[in-house]
Amino acid sequence: MEVAKVKIGSTVLKGTDVIEDSNIQRYPSAINFGYFLDDFKQLDILGLFLSLSTGTINVPISELTEEGISDSGIATGFDGPGMLVVENKKISVKAPKNFLWGNSVPYTYAVKTEEGLSIVENNKTIKSISGDNINNNTVPHEVIPSTDISEWYKKAAVGDKLAIEYGLSNFSDGRNFISPTEIKYFFGEEIYNYLISYPLNTPILVYNHDDKEESSSTYYSYLGSYPQYNDASRVYNAKQFVLAWNNTIIPPGSTSSGKNIIGFTVSKDPKAPGGGASHGVCPPARSLRSAVLAQNFPLPRGMNWDFEAIDFGFNPSSDIKITNTGKVPIKIIMWTEGEGTSMVICTKIVEYVPN
Repeated sequence: MEVAKVKIGSTVLKGTDVIEDSNIQRYPSAINFGYFLDDFKQLDILGLFLSLSTGTINVPISELTEEGISDSGIATGFDGPGMLVVENKKISVKAPKNFLWGNSVPYTYAVKTEEGLSIVENNKTIKSISGDNINNNTVPHEVIPSTDISEWYKKAAVGDKLAIEYGLSNFSDGRNFISPTEIKYFFGEEIYNYLISYPLNTPILVYNHDDKEESSSTYYSYLGSYPQYNDASRVYNAKQFVLAWNNTIIPPGSTSSGKNIIGFTVSKDPKAPGGGASHGVCPPARSLRSAVLAQNFPLPRGMNWDFEAIDFGFNPSSDIKITNTGKVPIKIIMWTEGEGTSMVICTKIVEYVPN
């Protein structure tokens, strides 16, 4: 609707001015005296002056809006990140339900050119960097902190692109796309930092309220000693697996991997494709698998029913996919107890249940 200051479907916070007064239709004051009284009650001095000087008056905002918007056009009466909607041919601000989530999508790319790199945002080049000046300082890349930009550039072909900044889209309530800057503004730095730790197309829970946390049983596995696979590397990889999956939140009906910024060491293994494998990740994977299956979720992609638990060729963090087939968001909690090969790896699932 033309009287809205922002697009329908936009995210708005309480206190935001959402009505463009200058676009409201005006009628003769003489035959719409009730509108004049509305301005008088609201002490709208400018509105009263315009009415007296022009002989016309705005339709009251209250006749164009419903819930979530005050008579002066300010978003009000709700908590959290609301959404501007049209209902019954009137503008409203719809409060978020218990949970709100969206999916991470590319927003800014680094694109290799003949001369260097182009930084492209919304299909527009916003910056060009010469080939001899490409490094992790000249190219912003919060979402790929472990990537060496110069190395990527050397290996990339002209036209190859790398997503270096994410936005949020495909929201659970259908609201519009939100840019990286807006993510920080509407949902906070903590949500943004969570988002950039995970691969593209990860579902991100951005808001929850009026809920309680209910925990499942704790599932254990033991690292054990397999010196032929380098126990020191196995200890490291087990801890990295826990770091990769701890505090991962998966909304209902969504599929998520672990973080994309976690590295694993490879030990020699003649039985493995390529002659090496990230040994030490299977014990924590068994713990995670048990917790996931106890929720009646399907076997995660990249996992198997065997003792080894993880299929060869799958990154233990970013390639494994867990699907939440339940009705509420879940959070994966992982931790370790003890040190060395006697380490115990623990997993439990927390459900966010509406009150």
